[in-house]
Amino acid sequence: MAVPKRKNDISVYTGNQLVDRRQELLDRITKSDTNLPESIMHDDLDLGMLDFVKNNFKVISNGEQVSVIPKILTIQRWGEFTNTWDFADLDGNAKLPFIGVIRRPDVQPGTNPITQRTIPDRRTFYYASVPTWDGAQMGADVYKIPQPTAIDISYDVTIVCTQFRDLNKFNKTVLQKFSSRQAYTTVKGHYIPIILDSIEDNSPVELDTRRFYIQNYKFTLLGFIIDDEEFEVKPAVSRLFLMNEFMTDKGVEKKYINKDIDLTVAKFSSDGNQTQFSVGESIGILFNVMINGVIQERDLDFYHVSGTSKISFPQPPAENDQIVVTYYKGRNSVFIDNFGKPIQVVKEYFTYDGSTLDFTVQNVINSVVTFDVNGLTYDENSGVWQKISDTTLRITDEMFIGATIGINYLY
Repeated sequence: MAVPKRKNDISVYTGNQLVDRRQELLDRITKSDTNLPESIMHDDLDLGMLDFVKNNFKVISNGEQVSVIPKILTIQRWGEFTNTWDFADLDGNAKLPFIGVIRRPDVQPGTNPITQRTIPDRRTFYYASVPTWDGAQMGADVYKIPQPTAIDISYDVTIVCTQFRDLNKFNKTVLQKFSSRQAYTTVKGHYIPIILDSIEDNSPVELDTRRFYIQNYKFTLLGFIIDDEEFEVKPAVSRLFLMNEFMTDKGVEKKYINKDIDLTVAKFSSDGNQTQFSVGESIGILFNVMINGVIQERDLDFYHVSGTSKISFPQPPAENDQIVVTYYKGRNSVFIDNFGKPIQVVKEYFTYDGSTLDFTVQNVINSVVTFDVNGLTYDENSGVWQKISDTTLRITDEMFIGATIGINYLY
């Protein structure tokens, strides 16, 4: 017996159909000018039931569609409405056949499974975060809604006719639609289930020698109430964006490179014996080597041959020391700024002799990357140093004689 072939590459959703469908449903629910769903009240549910009957229970009798009374009726208003309906003959009597939808007054606690009570006191739940911007302040508003209130509403859908075949047509339409005993109507974008409970006997009634057939279908709409008066909109934490421009008499201009550079950070933990560490690829530009957060001086504390992948130490770092190597693979050891100009990085070292305050590097400085003293870095706002020309930095704070000064810069 041959083994049956099976398909194991069935795609349930093609492309983004599932995502698109979810967005479509959300748009239907919040199609108004607000980010919250629209209210659903008793009148909306009544209208949803009436629209369902109009759209789904269509029966043709003698070449014309059977009319549906365009209002939800109550038992008390049934007699009153028969004197004012639109589809009456010249004598003011109803034209047969017709369909009426009657709502029973006893609304019950809901049984819709999606709104079963889970948490007492109807606490509010997060619905959405909507970004806000008033020209200066950027933040978000948090939208919260309470758990919807589930209700069950009972309706009688009744057909009144004089021909038995019209009754059969209507009965067939209803049973086909409710072959699973349940169907759905749409109320402001929400799908609301309707249950067919029972069908009452169609005993004929004779009035003025005319025979009327009346069939009554009992339905329960498993609805829920959403009241927009209970919605909450509260501001979340905001962030303030300030942009300042400063002008000075000195006319000093700072240039910043706004460009993403793919820096690589390699980390090692010393075993107390190893003196050589490899990052696994050629180092185009070496920014710094640190041990336990302290920058090491090149050609003194460590050695590196340009273009290689290995960092060597004269003595093995202590056991469990953390070694961090920051480098750029680069393209021919250079990278390009936003204007297409090649930019390189270099680090120069100086020794403080107790009197010299100005230190001049070999190239025109584009930007200072780091300034460190004995491996400890200081930014320009620290008060330790300042840039006084395109090639010179000045020490503005006291330091020990013999301290090693490292200037890492772009040029």
